[in-house]
Amino acid sequence: MNTDFQNSDEYKKIFLFHETIADRIISRESGWLEFKESFNWNSKDKYAKSMVAFANNKGGYIVFGIKDKPRDLVGLQSNNFEDVDEAKITAYLNSVFAPEIIFEKFIIAVKSKTIGILYTQQVKTKPLVCIKNDGELKEAEIYYRYNARSEKIKYPELKMMFDMVREEERKSWMEHFEKISKIGPTNVAIMDTIVGEISGKSGTLVIDKKLIPKLKFINQGNFQEKGKPVLRLIGDVKPVSIIAGKSKDGSGVQITDDPNAPVLRLEEDEILKKKYPLDYKALVKELNKRFSDFKTNSKFHKIRKELMKDEKLSKTRYLDPYNTKSSRKDFYSLNIVENFDKHYTKKLKRARLNN
Repeated sequence: MNTDFQNSDEYKKIFLFHETIADRIISRESGWLEFKESFNWNSKDKYAKSMVAFANNKGGYIVFGIKDKPRDLVGLQSNNFEDVDEAKITAYLNSVFAPEIIFEKFIIAVKSKTIGILYTQQVKTKPLVCIKNDGELKEAEIYYRYNARSEKIKYPELKMMFDMVREEERKSWMEHFEKISKIGPTNVAIMDTIVGEISGKSGTLVIDKKLIPKLKFINQGNFQEKGKPVLRLIGDVKPVSIIAGKSKDGSGVQITDDPNAPVLRLEEDEILKKKYPLDYKALVKELNKRFSDFKTNSKFHKIRKELMKDEKLSKTRYLDPYNTKSSRKDFYSLNIVENFDKHYTKKLKRARLNN
């Protein structure tokens, strides 16, 4: 999202500078924008309150690296923001709010300074509710973004929120009814994503329960003809097994419908660990070991983002694989390390003295 964001209208509105005072930002905090000078995990409850307030409104950004009074671009002075894992943030948010908050964490360089961004999407299922006490967060409260403040929601906004939920539900039912009327009641089947059963007049199809979590996107999305993922079944369903062996495409496995074939289960984690064994922290550690002048600054991030365009060197894993704005984590191939050689100075190896 970094490149898209820096070309967006939101970026231009956030990083609006004074004509004569260098690094002075004239943009102000608003219903979708909040500035922070630094990032500290001990303040996670404050960040979470702003994020859920954005989610219950129209979404928004927390920008780290902007000093307050005066509002100057100073950049992040530590690696605290870079080092905290998206999975850690997600786990914390899920422990204090329900339903789920969808966010994205990324870093950009503005005037050679490193800036951290937490972008929170507007949630589809409103309201998000606090489910336990933690710091500024109070159980059972609903937070909403008012201009430049994240506060407990007031009655007019709460009523408007529930009215919108009812209207969206009404539209959803009407869309389903229209599709049923076109297809015909006898040709329609209903999928129960809880028990994994698709039932209709023509019979029943049962899905392995292990696959149900992977089909969760059906529950969250809308069945629209354009722009949304849709499952379509054509013909008969036959069981297949994956067996080990040399395949024609060199992938190391091949698919067969032989019921006696040995089964090999390939997990995404196993593939990532084998091909992309380095996460962000491991990559930085390798680069520190290899180079004498290496620093985790805007130069490094610029080089890293450029190298990540090569799928052989990097792989991004999203919390929701069908939503590239959801929480993410980057993984790297061992081969990416040597690509930094032309940008940094390699450390000299100590010569061994023979007696």
